[in-house]
Amino acid sequence: MSISVGTSVIPNDGEPDSLSEIENVAMEFDSTERRFVSSRSKLDPLDEGQVLVRVLCCTLCGSDLHTVSGRRKGHDHGVLGHEIVGEVIGWCGEFTPSDYHGVPLQIGQRVTWAMSVGCEHCFYCSNDLNQKCDSLFKYGHEASHGHPTGGLSEHCVLVAGTPIFPVPDELTNEVVAPVNCATATVSAALRLVNQTHRVKHATVLVVGAGMLGLTAAAQLNEAGAARIVVADPNAGRAELAQSFGATDLIVGETADERQSMLQEMTNGRGVDIAIDFAGMTTAVNACLDSVRMGGCVVLVGSVFPSDPIALYPEQAIRRMLTIRGLHNYLPRDLDDGLRFLERNHQRFPFDTLVGKGFPLREVEQAFEYAMEQRPVRVAVYPSSDA
Repeated sequence: MSISVGTSVIPNDGEPDSLSEIENVAMEFDSTERRFVSSRSKLDPLDEGQVLVRVLCCTLCGSDLHTVSGRRKGHDHGVLGHEIVGEVIGWCGEFTPSDYHGVPLQIGQRVTWAMSVGCEHCFYCSNDLNQKCDSLFKYGHEASHGHPTGGLSEHCVLVAGTPIFPVPDELTNEVVAPVNCATATVSAALRLVNQTHRVKHATVLVVGAGMLGLTAAAQLNEAGAARIVVADPNAGRAELAQSFGATDLIVGETADERQSMLQEMTNGRGVDIAIDFAGMTTAVNACLDSVRMGGCVVLVGSVFPSDPIALYPEQAIRRMLTIRGLHNYLPRDLDDGLRFLERNHQRFPFDTLVGKGFPLREVEQAFEYAMEQRPVRVAVYPSSDA
């Protein structure tokens, strides 16, 4: 049974009689002091079109680690975390909000949502670059302004216009949480590749065997790539890629050794497609050096300051290279990522990638574990503290 509270709806199961009476606990990150501060307060009233969710699971992304370590600049007193699965509690508005496919949301429904929200009207949104909107909003990347909008919080408020996606019953929280970052970004990268090159039957170099690289290996495998070469200096990570569809591994070799191996694999031609998820200068150079004449390079990992690379225009021209940069994704990429997981969650061991889980009150320990042990993902369960 549900009861109406103004224009909001919440289940009549022991919850407060008004959404504004819900007390929320969030772990705000002070980027100046580089420490987490626990914040407990009643939620502000929802604005028109906003949806309130209870956060079930938030996995820590590499960008979260970069922010906490100081490698990446963040807002003071913002709530981090954007790889989130939540449960719909209520909303504000005369009409029931709908998901990405136009289906009305339901109380208690498990959902995830796009990491960034565009205005849909500016120049960039009108040109299929919604993730570069003039007034972009990003979950887990905003300063705190009343409503919690990051995953390291018991609740998260979804702003009006957020593309919301129902989570298939067969996907666990841990498997699906990274979809609105890593999985969707990989889907976007392959979308860019397919605009100019064919993945099917191609030889593809994937640099970096973290969440992005492993997901890329799996998506490339499903797409019919002939050879999927995964390169990573960490032997354990690289070997894990084999269970995600990699056909060949390059582990810790020198640049010359790597090039020799790739030349041998491709009969001296070079790989058809090279995708960098590592972001290091050496990784970018590896992609540029390894791709064949007329090949495609997609750069995804360089989302933090790094050294410049030497790109010689004459070589790019004579080799007729296609070089693409990708930052984040479009809502349809998240839709593709969810459908990919729904089809393949039993085929590839995504359920093994979360190394450990922590309650919200132990968020500092969660980050320490992630940085020291370097698992593919660490999960935080905010609602377990409720």
